[in-house]
Amino acid sequence: MKEQTKLNIPKSQKIFGNTVYWVSIVAAIGGLFAPVLILADPSNNILNPNIIFSAIFGGQSPAEIWGYSEAGTFLGGHFYLSYMTKADSWAMMLIVVGCAFGLIGLVPAVIYQTFKEKDRFCAALGMIISLLIFLSIIGVLNIAG
Repeated sequence: MKEQTKLNIPKSQKIFGNTVYWVSIVAAIGGLFAPVLILADPSNNILNPNIIFSAIFGGQSPAEIWGYSEAGTFLGGHFYLSYMTKADSWAMMLIVVGCAFGLIGLVPAVIYQTFKEKDRFCAALGMIISLLIFLSIIGVLNIAG
């Protein structure tokens, strides 16, 4: 009978995996409660769901729908950061955090690779991937067209 050997996973990969796991869990659980908070007090939102659902199903254009917002127009990217007292801003933030889990996991993993494991090649690749994710988040890099 052949003896099984224990797989040695680098600690940086464990750090990445654990970070991604917990960020995903927190974002998913928060995502379960966000619609409840949004619908519990429709007036405490940037876009009142009762009004915009009617506008969406009524066939209005995006510009017309954004006209129902507090500012009367599209508020720009990452507008939720300016409206953190609103329930739908928390939902937007959870979506961003859930989508950026790769960046959130890569940062501590790259730091550990650089300073503890001394794996410069993997750390450099991680930094490049982090940069690509960050540029996508802020809107500089757009592969969707």
